[in-house]
Amino acid sequence: MSAAASPLVPRPDPDWSGAAEVLIEGCAHLPTPEERVRWLERLCLTLGDALYPAFLHVLCRVGEHGDAAAQKAVADALVLALQSGRLPSGRHAAWGATHGGATRAMGPIEYLCAWHAQPDSRGPLGAPAFDRAARAVLGLVSHSEAARRLYCAKLLNDAEDPLGGAWSRGTRQALRAMANAWAGAGVGASPQRVAADAVDAFLAALRQADGGGVAAAAAGWIPPSPLR
Repeated sequence: MSAAASPLVPRPDPDWSGAAEVLIEGCAHLPTPEERVRWLERLCLTLGDALYPAFLHVLCRVGEHGDAAAQKAVADALVLALQSGRLPSGRHAAWGATHGGATRAMGPIEYLCAWHAQPDSRGPLGAPAFDRAARAVLGLVSHSEAARRLYCAKLLNDAEDPLGGAWSRGTRQALRAMANAWAGAGVGASPQRVAADAVDAFLAALRQADGGGVAAAAAGWIPPSPLR
């Protein structure tokens, strides 16, 4: 994931390391849980829906380069956001929606999955970019056992909701495979290993469900985004 110039970021050469440090500082040092959740919300709201991928890129930066203490601080803040129903989210087109049609608010992991498996007018997030970003974010969340459990439950709930309109049947199967692999991680497994297994399960289930359609097309498509 390079920091190359992109129409999805606010300036030509964004300071991703500095943004990650700001995120970590708030999550680690603000005195109350409420202030930490507000901190996450403010960061996300400041960017808005169009730049939500930039927020994801900051999470990826922490997941890939933060030390264990920093990663746990951000994961713990995400737990608080999950518990209060205030997980920072972006809007992505619902399954089958035409250009300018219905959208759904999605948290970081769901957004990445939808961008790869159910592309909107921007096109799909290519498989290499999805694999790297999803591993980084799942690995980050996995630094908190409570966050991992809550997020697994959330993904399973999405997978079992055929009437919500956000997901195709094939993507719901892939979400279920991801959540089951993530929840079933062995005791003592590293966050990176846990994340890799869950992402591999999602991709394998998606390929099986769509017969190589969207997933195969996305495999060679690298988007002009901060998640490259």
